[in-house]
Amino acid sequence: MLKYNPKKFTRFGVAGVLVSASALLGFNCSGFGTADMAALTSVMSKTEETQVPVAVLSSEQLLKAMLSVTGTEGIEDNATAEDKLISSTYDERSGSLPSGQDLKLATGPMQISAANIASAVCAKAVDREREVAEDARERRLFFREMDFSKGLSAQNSNSVSMAFERLARNAWRRDVSDQEVDQIVEFAQEFSREASPTDVAQTRMLAISTCTAVLSSIDAITY
Repeated sequence: MLKYNPKKFTRFGVAGVLVSASALLGFNCSGFGTADMAALTSVMSKTEETQVPVAVLSSEQLLKAMLSVTGTEGIEDNATAEDKLISSTYDERSGSLPSGQDLKLATGPMQISAANIASAVCAKAVDREREVAEDARERRLFFREMDFSKGLSAQNSNSVSMAFERLARNAWRRDVSDQEVDQIVEFAQEFSREASPTDVAQTRMLAISTCTAVLSSIDAITY
C-alpha cells in the first residue's frame, strides 16, 4: 500500500510544473481534471553526473520523442480516438512549443504545453498496458507491477518506482538516481492520500501522472 512516509527527501535540482495555472490553461486533457493535475509534480532533475543540456527539442522533435519513448506511434490511415486526441492536443499547444532548439525557448508555458501533450500520449500508453491481462503483466513495457483491476490501496511503492525507472531510461537515456526515485514515490504517496483507495480509475490516473512527469521533464525535452 502506498503509505505516506514522513521522511524528508532532499529536493536536488527539482522544479514543479506550474499546476496552479492548470484551470486557466486547460491543463486537463486525457481525462485529467483540475484536482488530478494539482497533484502532478514533474520530475525535472539535473544531477552533477548528468551532462548539461545544450539544446531543447523543437516542437516536432518533442512529439516524435514522446511517441517513440512510449511506443505509441499511430498509423495515419488508421488513427484511433487516442491518436486523434494526441494530434488535437499537439495542434492546440504547438504555439507554445519551441520553434527551434535554443535553450532560451525552454520557458514555463512551453513546459506546461509539453505536459499537456505528454498526458495525452501517456493516456494511450497506459490504456495499452491496461489491456494486457493481469496474469500476463510481463508483456507490459512499463507498468508490470501495477494491478489496474484494483484501486490504489492494492498498489505499492515498488509498482510506481519500477515503472518510473523503465520510463525514465527510455526518455532520459540514463539510469535514475536514488533521489529521483524517492521523489516520484513521495509524489505517489501524496497522490494516494487525496484519492479514493478503491477506485480503479485512480490507479490509471497515477500511472498517467507518473508517465507525464517523465515525458515533460527537463531531461526528456533537452539533450
